[in-house]
Amino acid sequence: MLFNKKKKKINYFYSQFEILISYPEKAMRLVKEFVDNFDKSRLEEVKIAVHNVEHEADLVKKETCERLAKEFITPIDREDIFLLLDNIDDLTDAIDEITYKLYLHDYQSLPNNLSDFVNVDLQCVLATEDVIANLRYLTNKKLLDPLIEKVRNLEEECDHYYEENVKSLYEKVDNDTYLSVRRYEKIYSLFEYVSDKCRDIIKTVEMIMYKNL
Repeated sequence: MLFNKKKKKINYFYSQFEILISYPEKAMRLVKEFVDNFDKSRLEEVKIAVHNVEHEADLVKKETCERLAKEFITPIDREDIFLLLDNIDDLTDAIDEITYKLYLHDYQSLPNNLSDFVNVDLQCVLATEDVIANLRYLTNKKLLDPLIEKVRNLEEECDHYYEENVKSLYEKVDNDTYLSVRRYEKIYSLFEYVSDKCRDIIKTVEMIMYKNL
């Protein structure tokens, strides 16, 4: 007679990391849909929607930190758990900042090719999510290294995209369009910062991985 073996239960903190990293994806998909179908009349609506996602993420982080303060045994060092929670929170905050600034500065238009940049940003967030989803296999470098490398490559692609597009803006600038160019540069900077936060997460994961090999 065959018995089904129960799957090993995922440690609470690894599970919480996976839940928390899902919020940047939710927020980024809202931003992508807005940019792809830009309508200036929806600026406040989208700002509120993304901020609600960020607020939900804050509640999950708070719950996890409260558990961390009481937990006697943790799967990795307590300070490493807190640092990674902070990194993921920073990523969600960076995405929230995009729609906040678009609303605050009342953007009436966006760069024509911004959707391409947003798509690379989203891929970077998804790749970071894959790394966190496999964090419980912390000692398996063969598994984690390619996932980490994918995030690094996408972050570099975002850097390149930022450089090329901002340079292109200034090649066409004159006195009449200078302020518009500066506003567009700010938008690119906000999206480039998101990929930087993804990079910070994988740097923390690498640090934790090498401490636990």
